[in-house]
Amino acid sequence: MKVNDFNPVRLKSARLYRGKIIDVLAKETDVQKKDILAFEESKYLPKLENAQKLANALNFPIEYFYRKDKMKVLVENVHFAVPGSIPRVEEVAFREKLVMTHKIVTFIEENVSIPDLNLPTRLDRNLDMEKLSVELRKYWNIGDAPIQNLGKIMEENGIIISTMNSGKKGLAPFTQKQSINSKLRYLVCLGDDKGSQPRRNFDLAYELGYIIGDALKIPTKRFSKDEFACALLLPKESFFEDLENPNDLDSYVNLKKKYNTPIEAMLYRANQIGILGYKPYNNLGRQMQAKGWLNQEPLDDTIKAKNPILLTSAIDLMIKENIVQSGNISETLSDIGIDIYEDEINVLLGLSSPKENNKTSKAKFNNKKNKVKK
Repeated sequence: MKVNDFNPVRLKSARLYRGKIIDVLAKETDVQKKDILAFEESKYLPKLENAQKLANALNFPIEYFYRKDKMKVLVENVHFAVPGSIPRVEEVAFREKLVMTHKIVTFIEENVSIPDLNLPTRLDRNLDMEKLSVELRKYWNIGDAPIQNLGKIMEENGIIISTMNSGKKGLAPFTQKQSINSKLRYLVCLGDDKGSQPRRNFDLAYELGYIIGDALKIPTKRFSKDEFACALLLPKESFFEDLENPNDLDSYVNLKKKYNTPIEAMLYRANQIGILGYKPYNNLGRQMQAKGWLNQEPLDDTIKAKNPILLTSAIDLMIKENIVQSGNISETLSDIGIDIYEDEINVLLGLSSPKENNKTSKAKFNNKKNKVKK
């Protein structure tokens, strides 16, 4: 490595990736704040000793700071389910991590055929949430049956889902709209859903609402993501027929497993379609609060969340075809200028999460001589 090859843009990117302000990084490294600022602004370059200190503190390989970026990721939009709920430095860190995830996904796409983005962009943007959810179900051939695993359906239609924040207390899901070489992707990062599939389904349906609204260019004020999520997960006719007693909480508990949707969302939906009046709706909400169900609903700990498997199955195929080596993916990525440690790759792609048995049917090995469908 040569001093003149130092990449100041990558220093700032790595610092933002770790959610560190310059003052904190200076204290952790004993490198003066003014020097770090000068390094980032390319006023002068660090000696190798200081570069190593910065690399250690930021937990990046030293090589990362001496390479040029071969991919430019354009972040076109960011959607947080609960705006302003986390410090700004964390928001920026999440942004940088999804940018890195997209770079790795692009590398995977060179070897494994994963689904292109498939959204109903020609739908009438003036449809109400009810009709819009019905049209999306038709477009994705879901039918009107309960959705057991919305994440799998979204992955099959080209939406990338990351579990990097799953289990981190209090964090809400968020979505980024990104493009590389004009190829658009939406990347969704799951939040703290407590490992509950009903909560995860609703979180994903809510983020999908943002994605559909953005794709159709529907003004935010006209698009209720709560209404869309409930309409998508709880089809009006079947939900109306199944809900035996709208005024009794036990009726919703009994339906939770069938629809894989939170009780709180079912109450909202019942009120939305007119089978639960305003006063009974508020009364049931108070009952939920008194029972502590707003924090932990019945069945949350028994209906376990299913992890995204698109990227894990793609990596499995690449290992099988000897494109990458198990436990040594970082070296392959380093060859194309993506220098991060193996454990970081595992977090971004969900490789350290328990694998599901239902591998996606959309991932297949992409090779001119041989194609292996998964």
